[in-house]
Amino acid sequence: MMSVRNAEKTYRAWSSPILLELKEREHQLDPTARQALDNILVERRLINLGNPSGTGRRNADHDTHQ
Repeated sequence: MMSVRNAEKTYRAWSSPILLELKEREHQLDPTARQALDNILVERRLINLGNPSGTGRRNADHDTHQ
């Protein structure tokens, strides 16, 4: 039986190229689907948003308490 970690790794390996292809075709999507795609790309960190140490970074408040 496949472990959860292996399942997630396989999922990400297969879905990342599909998501990036959708990004190239986002002009064909309706606004709701386009926003959902952008949300997923941000969550998966497949698009560059700029400053990785900014307040928009995941767990940014934890990084300051080292």
